[in-house]
Amino acid sequence: MSRLVTNISIFALLFSSPAFSAEILSNDFTDLRGSYPTEWDMSDNGDPLDFEFGVRYFYSIGSSAMTVNGGNYSSSDKSHIVELQGRIDDNSTSTYLKAWGGYSAVIEGTYSTPATGGDVTMNGGKVAYVGADFGYMPFGNGDFQLGGFVGYQYYSDNPDMGRQNYVTASGGSESEVNNSEIHELRLGGVINADLGDKLDINIEGALIPYAAIGGTYGAFSLPNFVDSGTTYEQGSAGILAGSLYGASAEAMLGFHATDNLTIRVGGRVHYLTGNSATMEYIAREVGNPTNEQRYISNISGLELFRYGGLVEITGRF
Repeated sequence: MSRLVTNISIFALLFSSPAFSAEILSNDFTDLRGSYPTEWDMSDNGDPLDFEFGVRYFYSIGSSAMTVNGGNYSSSDKSHIVELQGRIDDNSTSTYLKAWGGYSAVIEGTYSTPATGGDVTMNGGKVAYVGADFGYMPFGNGDFQLGGFVGYQYYSDNPDMGRQNYVTASGGSESEVNNSEIHELRLGGVINADLGDKLDINIEGALIPYAAIGGTYGAFSLPNFVDSGTTYEQGSAGILAGSLYGASAEAMLGFHATDNLTIRVGGRVHYLTGNSATMEYIAREVGNPTNEQRYISNISGLELFRYGGLVEITGRF
């Protein structure tokens, strides 16, 4: 209680001083610190993160070719693919993360194998892929950026090429569809540019220095053959293994319909080839299917090619 009385007395004494009172009354408070702003800017460019999510339609034309044991395999198709894509840009570090995935809705075309003796109309199939790129764009300004990226893509390009029957160990018959899978490493460069307030253009190109291929090749056809005096017939589907290389490119022109909605059109091309892949399979003795031998044949002339047009609707935040 005594401390409270003492403090009140000191406070009253100060304000009773004429000099102090005059100083208080003459002060216009211009040197006092103002209040903090209601919104804090944590970067030099406002919000450091930009988000983009959208859907695409990819009208693609694809083809494949290879030769095994002197037999030629090829396909040609037109596929309608639905694709989702997203991107996050970190403006404070000039980096971005981009991801996409697509799946075929309709596939039409023809194929040829040693068993068909010519082109046959295909009945569906599957084209599927998913991938992601991490990019760094240190060059340019607010309207133009240039940089590079490293990425990965899982790719499954399997239009229906029929299925070849083979003999099982029990003497029965089975068959399988094509179900190959590819894992790609992507190294590339990218250019983004704003063409005024309403247009933008995005161009990227990637080298694919390594792509591992594997999986089932159900269209593989093996005629009867003689080895060391024993006649063999096909006893399994083919198994693909090996590595490929190639390149891809994409260009998109965008129109900003609103501040948050962009419509883009463009094109894409994707190509893989290589001569280090193999086809592994089982051959069984005719009339005695439990006697089996495993063989591995080299594949030559292996190519996978797909290109086409893209239409995209994207939200920007």
